[in-house]
Amino acid sequence: MALSAGVIKVTVEYAKGLKDTELFSKIDPYGVLKIGNQTYRTKTLQGAGTSPVWNETFTFNVINENMLEITLFDEDLFSDDVLGSASITLAKARIHQEDKLQAPVMRPKSHRLKGYVSIHLKFEPNDALLKPPTKQTSFAQQTPYAQQTPYTLYQQTPPYPQYPSAHQYPSGYLAPAYVYPLPLAPSSARSSGVTGYVSTRLLNQ
Repeated sequence: MALSAGVIKVTVEYAKGLKDTELFSKIDPYGVLKIGNQTYRTKTLQGAGTSPVWNETFTFNVINENMLEITLFDEDLFSDDVLGSASITLAKARIHQEDKLQAPVMRPKSHRLKGYVSIHLKFEPNDALLKPPTKQTSFAQQTPYAQQTPYTLYQQTPPYPQYPSAHQYPSGYLAPAYVYPLPLAPSSARSSGVTGYVSTRLLNQ
């Protein structure tokens, strides 16, 4: 039977009868929980000894994962000692939505039982975890901005006509008359309607 995907909450309640790795003091235990590639760590209980009480809850997403691995350590100054590990199946919790058990703790080298850890599991089905993640379009794949039409250069004003100079006319030729604007005409001229002067010249005289 296929198990539902969902969220499982793991509560590490306490442990009993753990290996005492210290000669003159009590051990400082903590636990590392792992489901698939998800890992959590409990707090270290300084001087708690072989019967620590955590009551810490951790949340995992599960789809195909079906095993919980717990490894217990004694925190030391330079190198932490492994107290033992426990393997717990999630199948019962995923079927009945809840499970509570005392998992035996096995020593790392001898694989002998040394103590146990109390675990409480609660499962909430969530089929949304089975849906593939929504593909997000990267910035490079987005439609580029429409290219703006380049600014139209202003049309250059055609050059003013070049009037011929005096030496371009033959000797004795009467140059045409040019009318130049008169900025300030005499009052007598303004009253008579004169707006410019007329000048003629005889070239090469």
